[in-house]
Amino acid sequence: MNFETLSVSQEGKILYVSLNRPQKRNAMNLQMYQDLEECMTKVASRSDVGAVIIRGEGKAFSSGTDLTELAKLAQQGADIQDFRASVRKLQRAFSEIENLEKVVIAAIHGYALGGAFELILACDLRIASEEARFSIPEVNLGIIPDLGGSHRLSRMVGLGRAKELILTGKMISASEAERIGLINKVVPLEQLRDTAKAWAEDIVNKRQLAVGLAKRTIDLNFSLSTPEGLELAGIMQSLLISGENFRPGITKKDA
Repeated sequence: MNFETLSVSQEGKILYVSLNRPQKRNAMNLQMYQDLEECMTKVASRSDVGAVIIRGEGKAFSSGTDLTELAKLAQQGADIQDFRASVRKLQRAFSEIENLEKVVIAAIHGYALGGAFELILACDLRIASEEARFSIPEVNLGIIPDLGGSHRLSRMVGLGRAKELILTGKMISASEAERIGLINKVVPLEQLRDTAKAWAEDIVNKRQLAVGLAKRTIDLNFSLSTPEGLELAGIMQSLLISGENFRPGITKKDA
């Protein structure tokens, strides 16, 4: 797969997707959002890919949405309906990541700001290097997070923490991000790639249908009542246990 703003490579069943505008601190322009959406759409139907690792080329994961493009829209006096349509296009890129029935791991170094912060929220697992920093500073610019940040962040860290981060726009460290549940694991920079790879390898060695349905069941349960969630889990389980996916006789090594 070739993209203008992404560098894509594959090792075994792990697909590495790198944000590739290092000269712009991997600022996410419209083309990058389109490339991410197209990439995830293609990956969805590929049986040779079991996990995706998203990372950034150069000195940082990403500085967020390219503000020069955003400023141009504002200066041009974009029609409200046209602007909302444009936002929905950007939102689709992250929805494709979230809805992908394969595990997506964000490997973050340097910083993840604004739109990049919202990008990692759409991923399933987040591993950061010790020096990484995080901020969702849209209110400092007179706007709000509109790519899922106001929704996904509160589900992840709780309503109070989400309001604290969004309303202050403050920068937090990797250790603080791990403490509040935003980041799953913090490692030294030199261990970031290997740690993300090890997590991905562990997952791709499992039955992929079970992994994909487990991910979707967890995500969908956020909008369901307990009885509805239990019913959904039962339906998903019936699909798995009646087919070749089920492996009885789990050993201690498998557990």
